[in-house]
Amino acid sequence: MENRFKNSLLDKSTVSVTWELVPGRGAKEPQQEFAVQAAEQAAKGGKVHALTITDNPGGNPAMLADYLGMEVFQKGIEPLVHFTCKDKNRNQMESQLYALDRAGVRNLLVMTGDYPVTGFKGRPKPVFDLDPVHVLELIEEMNKGLEYPGMKGTIKHQPSDFFAGAAVSPFKATEAEQMVQYYKLKKKLDAGAKFIITQVGYDARKYHELLLVMKQLGYEHIPVVGNIYVLPYGAAKTMNANRIPGCVVTDKLLA
Repeated sequence: MENRFKNSLLDKSTVSVTWELVPGRGAKEPQQEFAVQAAEQAAKGGKVHALTITDNPGGNPAMLADYLGMEVFQKGIEPLVHFTCKDKNRNQMESQLYALDRAGVRNLLVMTGDYPVTGFKGRPKPVFDLDPVHVLELIEEMNKGLEYPGMKGTIKHQPSDFFAGAAVSPFKATEAEQMVQYYKLKKKLDAGAKFIITQVGYDARKYHELLLVMKQLGYEHIPVVGNIYVLPYGAAKTMNANRIPGCVVTDKLLA
């Protein structure tokens, strides 16, 4: 089956468009119903290539991005599921990938994820067993046909068909922080990231810097997706106070 999101990124004549949905906490609440309705609207409109679905943003519990991704896929549009490392060990991640592969959900944005801050009766315990580089390596092995030792020799699975990317922020405050971001970017690309999506930021020069870095690293052929967020004042104040990880709003922009 055609992967419309993948094709849109790899076709240089196409402007790839995604729409981010936040599932929210709950199962049958208005926010989940809105997400499903948005999927139906996007599928009918034909202008959006994928719906990107967050995974417990801000470190708060929410409906599983995987499940909503499966529901979105059934509506006739590609989901781009955020696949984070903060809440699961490596076995759970592998199990999660099997389920997504079985359901035909192929597009993944692999990230560390926001540190858990709230949950039932207190702060959740984070896991961070693997980081995005390791997860991308796992996905690459699964796409080839994962091999592992069994009782009667090596077992090899059927290849999966994941199209996995990673995130980067070119908007760090100091040069030292920024160079660490680009070092991690190189490792993600080496591990098999097929596209890169930026964090939220409002500095066109830094977007250009990222493209130059990609070229210098030898990965100018890898698509880079800009993150566009229409910024209301309330969200701007929250981002300016550094209360949303990775999202940068400067004092000058806030003013």
